[in-house]
Amino acid sequence: MSSATTQEAIIEATPNFTEEELGELMLNFMKNGKTLKDIKGLTTDNMEAIYGVAYNAYNAGNLEQALKVFQFLCYFDHLEHKYWMGLAAVRQMLKDFSGAVDAYSFAGILNINDPRAPFQAANCHIALGNRDAAISGLTATIEFSGNKPEWKDLKSQATAMLELLQSNAEQGG
Repeated sequence: MSSATTQEAIIEATPNFTEEELGELMLNFMKNGKTLKDIKGLTTDNMEAIYGVAYNAYNAGNLEQALKVFQFLCYFDHLEHKYWMGLAAVRQMLKDFSGAVDAYSFAGILNINDPRAPFQAANCHIALGNRDAAISGLTATIEFSGNKPEWKDLKSQATAMLELLQSNAEQGG
């Protein structure tokens, strides 16, 4: 399936639900614990192909396209961590820091063993001037990183940023 065909399929599949249909979908989810992806019959392979479109758009700098596709992915499978990380990253690049924090927060709930979400949320909070929230995010990053070798560099960076924010706070800056 070509990229253009995939994009057309995504746009065509984007739902326009009535309130009644949304209520029915929510009821179905609460009863059966299914995602919209499951209800609509999308396979993991379908979702991965769509994720590839979003990922490639992001890496090519086509942020508006990436935003739409990541929103689609999160809508259809709200339980997939990497979709929320992608949505958050796009929002962050578009300087929608508040929206990025929301998406990073949801990603963090879905996988508390991955310290990247609170770290990136902290960066967004810094951009928003929310020092206390940034400190909280960096503290969580350090905690979630533990002594795991794969997070050593991230933990070091978070520690340095935390020390800088705390020293600025002590100096009244």
